[in-house]
Parts: sequence; C-alpha cells; structure tokens
Amino acid sequence: MASERALLVQLVNKINSGRIVLPTLPEVAIAVRELSQQDDSTLSDLANEISKDPGLAATLISLANSAAFGGLVKTNSVIGAVTRLGLEKSRDLASASAMHQLFYSEQNMTWDKLEELRLANIDVASCALAILASEHQLGRLANLSADVLLLACQVHNIGALPLVDQAEKHPHLFNDKAQLDRIIELLQAPLGKTVLNQWHFPAELVESTRYWADLSYQTPEPSYLDLVRLAALYTGHMRLTDSLSSVLDMFIRKGVLSSVDLFGMETYFLTYNEVQQSFHSSAVPAN
Repeated sequence: MASERALLVQLVNKINSGRIVLPTLPEVAIAVRELSQQDDSTLSDLANEISKDPGLAATLISLANSAAFGGLVKTNSVIGAVTRLGLEKSRDLASASAMHQLFYSEQNMTWDKLEELRLANIDVASCALAILASEHQLGRLANLSADVLLLACQVHNIGALPLVDQAEKHPHLFNDKAQLDRIIELLQAPLGKTVLNQWHFPAELVESTRYWADLSYQTPEPSYLDLVRLAALYTGHMRLTDSLSSVLDMFIRKGVLSSVDLFGMETYFLTYNEVQQSFHSSAVPAN
C-alpha cells in the first residue's frame, strides 16, 4: 500500500500526463444534445430518442410534473413532457438524469462509494431546486433556470469518478475508504473541470464544478455555483467551517437566499420531495 502523499503524487502525475481515464458522457445524453443542436430536429425527435431509455423517460416525466418545473397540469407521456419543457430544458433535464448511469459499478469495493456519490447528487439537487423554486415564487433569482441548476448539481462531483475508477483498478494503492475520501476531496475539483471541458459543457457549469467546494472563490452575483454550494452545505455534503447560521447569513448578504424562513415554505418541501421521488423511482438496482 502506498503512503497517502506518494499516492497523491502518483495520481497528480497521471492527471497531468493524461494517463487517467475520464468518464464519457452517457450515449443517450450525447444523442439528445446532438439532436438539440440540429436545426431540423423536432420535439417529437427528441421525445423518441429519450423514450429509448425507459428509466430516463420516467425520470424526465416525473421532473416535468414537479413543482420545480411548473408541473401544475400533469402529463404521463414523454412527448407531453418535452412539449411543456421545450427543447433546451428537455436537453438539460435528460442530460442531468442520464448522469446517474455513470455512478454505477458491479464491483463490491466501489459500489458503496458510487452509491454515496449518487445519493449526494440527489440530495444537493433536491435542496438546490427547492431553494430556487421558493425564490422564484418570491420574485427573486429570475435569471437562474431550474434545468441548468439541476445539471450543475448532477455533475458537481463528477471529478470523483476517475478516482473511484483508480481505486477499482488498483485497490492495492488505497489503504481504506477514508483515504479514498480524502483523495477525492483534494482532487475532484480540478478533475471535474477537465471532464466538463472535455464534454464541451458551458463555462458556468465548469466554474460551478471547479469551485463549489472552495469558499474563497466567489462569483460577483448570485449564481448556479452559489446554489450548489448552499445546497451541499445545508444537506451536510460539504463540511461547515463555521456554524450553519453564520454560513446562511453569508448567502443572505450576497442575495442568494432571501431568508432562513424559506426552508419552512410549502414550495420548498413540495419541490424537495418531488425531486427526490423523481430520481429514487428510477434508481439503479442494488448490487
């Protein structure tokens, strides 16, 4: 077993030399994103592509019916969902939903860690979307979109995947899960940036993935990064450096959060629970 410092050096060298395998965008996400860029593609084309993946289709319909996306009138079809959402929102929701396919392994050693990461994505997304839906109801943060935020949440820890892959391929290098957790904490941010750049994702999502866990990095105005960070802190998936009340005050001063009373709003609870249900209803099977 390598010492932690030696392991870090080895992994950093692999990253810098391009010898670490990066995850590829799920095929259905590639197909959907390519379709959305074609001038002659229609919503029916998009619905047909999404329908090829039953789990993805079910998640998309459930999300479209949720309070996060204004689902007052329910739909039970993919074409109904994409018609309501439109091309861009459907693309982002399909991409976000497809990300769960990456957090899966048949190896017992890494199954638990990937499941932990997958569930963290769901928690952060549920909280962030619930905050944004509540702020939208209050007439705030109108420049931030729920579909982009969902995708930001679903890829915020994507940089952990190459490191879990290394643990799976070279288990003799890792002492235990605690060591893997520390390695992920140190290296997932720059790796996440590399992955999203390789996928040609928008700069605002690359920025969010690179800096959400770095409190010293601040955007000039409330951003997707802020909501991912706030949700990660509030749900306990990011360590607090101060009391929760002090941290929440920081977000209130910046204008990201109107008040702590938001967490008691009906819209917050409704949206949080609906997003949770949307993803858990199509979860990958246990190993």
